Amino acid sequence: MPKKHRYTEKEHRQVEHIKESEESRGHSPEEAEAIGYATVNKQNPARHRYTAKEKRQAEHIMESEEARGKSEDEAKRIAYATVNKRS
Repeated sequence: MPKKHRYTEKEHRQVEHIKESEESRGHSPEEAEAIGYATVNKQNPARHRYTAKEKRQAEHIMESEEARGKSEDEAKRIAYATVNKRS
């Protein structure tokens, strides 16, 4: 079964542009990428819905990041950015 691609090439370029901008503002590369994906998702939320499996993956990653001492918001950003990257 072919892997579904959540983002178009245009959206990937948008994420990269946002990431560069956020890094120039002083954000870490990981946080900048998370902001980029969140921004692209916000532009068309219905198109970027998560499957039940992706939600479970994000929950697991969030728990892991919180155990490492990250805040709940930061853990959530990291989790969904990771799930997005895998898609």
